[in-house]
Amino acid sequence: MLAHSQQSRTDQREAVMLNARVVDSRGSRGARISDVSIRGLRGSMAQPPERGEFITVHFDSCELAGQVRWVDGRRFGVRLRERVDARLLTGGGNARRQAGKKLDPVRIEEDTSMKGVIITYSVLGLTALSTAYLIVTYVIF
Repeated sequence: MLAHSQQSRTDQREAVMLNARVVDSRGSRGARISDVSIRGLRGSMAQPPERGEFITVHFDSCELAGQVRWVDGRRFGVRLRERVDARLLTGGGNARRQAGKKLDPVRIEEDTSMKGVIITYSVLGLTALSTAYLIVTYVIF
């Protein structure tokens, strides 16, 4: 597995300098958030939470929950439970109109229609049949 600095990043990241409170199994402590994206954030603190731990990050305007994915010295990375609009958190976009309002996470609805379910299982069925055919043809005979 690649180190956190070598992994490809598909989400646009915003370099920031935000103060926050991190709540983990050891209590609530101050942290400095230096990088925010729609799916995660990077921060630093004197005693960062453990890798794999579920935490809550409290900002003045909102709170975000997530899981610590990596720890490197004082720095740590969090994969957020729900997607957020990083521009609102960092003061970009229409943040002036949103000042004082609690930020809501961006919820992305998945396609759970019957048509989508049928298509998904059809593709899985065809894949299973193709795999079985290849095993019988090339491995057994």
